[in-house]
Amino acid sequence: MNALTAPIRLAGPTPHLPLTVKNIVVSVKVADGFDLDDLARVIPGADYNKQRFPGLIYRRTSPKFAALVFASGKVILVGVQHPDAIAPALATLLEALRTVGAALAPDPQPRVVNLVASGSLGAGVSLLKIAFALDLENVEYEPEVFPGLVYRSRVGGVALVFRSGAMIITGTLSIDQAQVVSDEVWQLIDTAGAWMLT
Repeated sequence: MNALTAPIRLAGPTPHLPLTVKNIVVSVKVADGFDLDDLARVIPGADYNKQRFPGLIYRRTSPKFAALVFASGKVILVGVQHPDAIAPALATLLEALRTVGAALAPDPQPRVVNLVASGSLGAGVSLLKIAFALDLENVEYEPEVFPGLVYRSRVGGVALVFRSGAMIITGTLSIDQAQVVSDEVWQLIDTAGAWMLT
């Protein structure tokens, strides 16, 4: 290891790294039940193949999302890319269902079940040094299986950290929770002295 790739320790407080929301998964009960065969016939662009997947798939580009509609009346919205886009996506779906005469619940309440965000730590990271230096139960690093380090946060959520400093956070319920996970990762790397000049 030469001077340019030697692990270093950064001084100072944990910065709030900018995170970009990549996907929000939302669950919502919108009806007591649906006949998916009927819906597939009347909703333009609906994709339903019960041998392949048990739900009807409805995609929109504006606002961008996909809805997985199940016979139970439950809907999973995926592909939403900002918390403020949840309400418009749900409203678009409900309007499409009302237009074809579906009986809907009066006030469906969406619930975020997963938020995925990405960001950069701004410097390279010695993943091996973190794994050896801290020997934590909530840190996994098996480079022959997966090229990143897996960190399971104390607040919920998982961070995938790569040697380049790229980071993906998943399993959180809000951008604030994802930010806490990001801060924990920064502290973990700093404590291990695992920053690298690249």
